[in-house]
Amino acid sequence: MTDPTLAKRKWPRLHHELMVTLSSEAYGNFSGWSTSVSQGGCFVNTNIAAPVDDVVQVLLQLPGEAECKLQARVVWSQPAGPGVDEPGMGLEFLDADDQTRERLGRIVAQVSKDLAGTPT
Repeated sequence: MTDPTLAKRKWPRLHHELMVTLSSEAYGNFSGWSTSVSQGGCFVNTNIAAPVDDVVQVLLQLPGEAECKLQARVVWSQPAGPGVDEPGMGLEFLDADDQTRERLGRIVAQVSKDLAGTPT
C-alpha cells in the first residue's frame, strides 16, 4: 500500500538527524533534531512546539556545509505530553530562494546516497 502523504510530497526527504536551533517570539531560542528535511521544510523533534501558523527562525546544521538560516511557518504541531511518541513541529520554509533550495536538495541527495551505502 502506498502512503498517501508521499504522493503530496513536492521534494525528496532525508530521514536523518540534523541539529536545529529555532527562535520564535513566544518561546525564544530552543533546539531540537530534524528527523526529516527537504527543500521545502522539515520536521523538528522538540519538546517545545509552537502553534500552527507561527513563524520561526530556523538554523539547520548541515553535514559538511555552512549552517543554513531560514524562516519557516509551523504547518502542524504536536506538543509533548502523555502518549506522544514524537513531539515537535512540521515546518514549511518561507524564504528559501532558488540557490538555497538547490543547496538543500544537493545535501538531501548526497546524504541519502551516503546513508544508502552505509552498512547496517
